[in-house]
Amino acid sequence: MKRNMTFTRIFILSFMMLFSTSTFAQFSQVGSFMAGSADDAEKLLGAYISPYANGIGAGLSGGWYNTAKVHSTLGFDLTVTLNVAIIPTADKTFNPQTIGLGEGSSIVTRVDISENSSPTAAGKLSAGPEAVYYTEIEGTEYELARFNLPKGSGFGYTLNPMIQAGIGIYKETEIIVRYSPELQYGEGGKIGLWGVGVKHSLKQWIPVLAKLPVFEMSLMGGYTKLYSTNDINFQPSFYEDMADITIIPSIDPDYYSNQEMYLGISNITANLLLSANLPVICIYGGIGISSTTTNLQMNGNFPFPVLDNIYGTPMYISEETAIKDPVDITIKSSDGSTTKPRYNAGFRLKMAVVTLHFDYTYANYSIATAGLGITLR
Repeated sequence: MKRNMTFTRIFILSFMMLFSTSTFAQFSQVGSFMAGSADDAEKLLGAYISPYANGIGAGLSGGWYNTAKVHSTLGFDLTVTLNVAIIPTADKTFNPQTIGLGEGSSIVTRVDISENSSPTAAGKLSAGPEAVYYTEIEGTEYELARFNLPKGSGFGYTLNPMIQAGIGIYKETEIIVRYSPELQYGEGGKIGLWGVGVKHSLKQWIPVLAKLPVFEMSLMGGYTKLYSTNDINFQPSFYEDMADITIIPSIDPDYYSNQEMYLGISNITANLLLSANLPVICIYGGIGISSTTTNLQMNGNFPFPVLDNIYGTPMYISEETAIKDPVDITIKSSDGSTTKPRYNAGFRLKMAVVTLHFDYTYANYSIATAGLGITLR
């Protein structure tokens, strides 16, 4: 039981790298992203979070194997793995002046941003540039919102711990599963993970290779899904300092209490595996493809001003002007529609039934992997 609790803590702490004070807590300002328009919120959220989303997605592609050898029927392994994805330097900043802020908005007429570089979630702990939104009414320009883009985390890596099990079935085929029950963290945070894969021996179908006692060749594929939800708190009080906006008190005190951020990251990978299995050490490697897709949603009611002078100011906010479920975007992996190959090499030490393995995957988001497990047959 203590071991299970320890892993649970490791799992939560690792993923809180994404949702901790130094990273996603920077989204205490996430509401200010909504100040311009829902479209702008999508653009800013996508640019800021995509390196971490891609890093986590890359990490989900790792740890599937530590040998090309397939379990015999009913042979199995149980392995704890940590995948560390390395975020490229180029993805630690983004240019907020080139993502089209304010374009297509019915209320925003101009956006001023003080600098052309801002940290992403994986960037430096320095504050982002100031963004000022303006609207024009009958020839007069009014300030709609003013805020700084968030700091980075100062941590250019993502950590993906997981537990997985493999079991051999008919015809030198192995089924692999990975799973974490839904875990609670922080205030209102939840995270879970599941995945399924298959590994099949190719050696058995090639007569020349079938006679080699050490060499193994197999093909594997896997799918992993990570999902998380976080409570968000963006209230009409954000606009209290805006003299040109009237805030109408909400009739329902809980009207804005249903705000939530949902993040779903899925990864699919396929690899050709080779290994040399010696009594104590196994040298293994693989070449394959990996693709990550991230869905980011902001759900609930969010306050938003509209242009109307019925309360003596150019704009006002009420329950009727709120936007429900304003953000729903898909973030593709950094390679876009072209899935680039990944190259992997590593070694495994086996002492009786206990295994210890290390490997490195070279890709756009490279991965270092370490694992400890038990294996039979």
